[in-house]
Amino acid sequence: MILFILFSVLGVIFAANYFLGRQKFMPYKLLLCVWLLSIAVSQFRLSPLEKPWTTKFWLILIIFLVLFYVASKIFSKIFNQKISENSSPGRFLDGRLFFAVLLLMAIFSVGANIYIYNYFQTLPILSSIPDRMRFAINKEIFGLWEYGALLPRLAIPLTFIYLLLGKTKKKWPKILAYINIVLGFVILSLYASRLTIIFPILMCYFIYLLLRLKEMNLKKIISASVAVVLVVLIISIAIPAVRQHITYRDYYLNEEDDAFSYIMTLSELKIPDNFRWVAPLYIIPAFNLQAFFRATDFFGPSNFYYGQYGLSTLDPFLKIAYLPVSEIKIPWKQMFLPWWITATFLFNYWADFGYWGVIFAAIFWAILLSGVYYFAVRKSGFISTMLFAYFSFMVIMSIYTNYFLRQELYLDILVIAAVGFLVNKLNKNRA
Repeated sequence: MILFILFSVLGVIFAANYFLGRQKFMPYKLLLCVWLLSIAVSQFRLSPLEKPWTTKFWLILIIFLVLFYVASKIFSKIFNQKISENSSPGRFLDGRLFFAVLLLMAIFSVGANIYIYNYFQTLPILSSIPDRMRFAINKEIFGLWEYGALLPRLAIPLTFIYLLLGKTKKKWPKILAYINIVLGFVILSLYASRLTIIFPILMCYFIYLLLRLKEMNLKKIISASVAVVLVVLIISIAIPAVRQHITYRDYYLNEEDDAFSYIMTLSELKIPDNFRWVAPLYIIPAFNLQAFFRATDFFGPSNFYYGQYGLSTLDPFLKIAYLPVSEIKIPWKQMFLPWWITATFLFNYWADFGYWGVIFAAIFWAILLSGVYYFAVRKSGFISTMLFAYFSFMVIMSIYTNYFLRQELYLDILVIAAVGFLVNKLNKNRA
């Protein structure tokens, strides 16, 4: 309980500083808040599957958190001095071009989903086993078709920017923009994935924070944050519940079985029946940290990954290059539960390089997040705004997975850069 209180207080301090500090919305403060609160929650150990953390694991966490904090302070000062502010940032959105881009993205997404539906005669939420259906789409459909089907992930935050910055006297563009957002969430819901739905919500939230940075007061911050947190929590609970209900509804043996029966059985959580809905929320921080803890004992100098020249950390680049050495199988059964556990974003750094990997991760992320923040704040523009929102989302996801290993990251950045290039070019031509 002492550790829970200690890390909760530290997490709340960084949260308050993130929202109310002299430099608001700095991603490094957000990362420290997420990790400190996750460590606090993990101290409950509600499942017998969760072993007490060793001194070695506490040392790893302390090295990362302290070094990340110190490096963030240092590089924040450097970027603060090196990155100059635009003399006249102005409005960076051409409404008509933006609207045309959104329309093309919507058409492509609808077409890709029609193609996938015709191929399988179903979609994940309409199938009897949503999880298996998603894996089948990922395995059998050409990557760009799958990416296009989920393009509303980016189209929704782009539309949100249009609603915030687009200036037009006509009502129909905004009406169509709202329709585009609703259509986008309907499409994403068909894939029964929390991540694909939460991604655009958090992107819109961070875009809102940045674009309203100079006019944000405490009331607006609290209102926006509470609304987003509630929506994200509801989605985090509802989506796995729906998936499990669809998959296992024919196997329920009595009236006490519900959508949380599967996850409760597998995780062995000891919580009252009235609070079974908490299971998906608790498992995300606690079980991922537990998986990382198991990995620190599992991987050593004589194991497959540790010291193997970054074959885990660099896996997405190897796959893009179609190199045979990229087929890495993580032995989750030997480490921990073989089930949607990803051992936080530090897993791959540790598995490849041990303590040096943790040190590298702390410094690398400190540089990256500090640079992105000052680039976004000082260089007002479409690309900087989207990158700020994207990397802030990655910070939230850091307790779950290393987003650099997801290939859609690189396609997303390519799309953001392409749209930003078009917007900037047209704005210059009109100037």
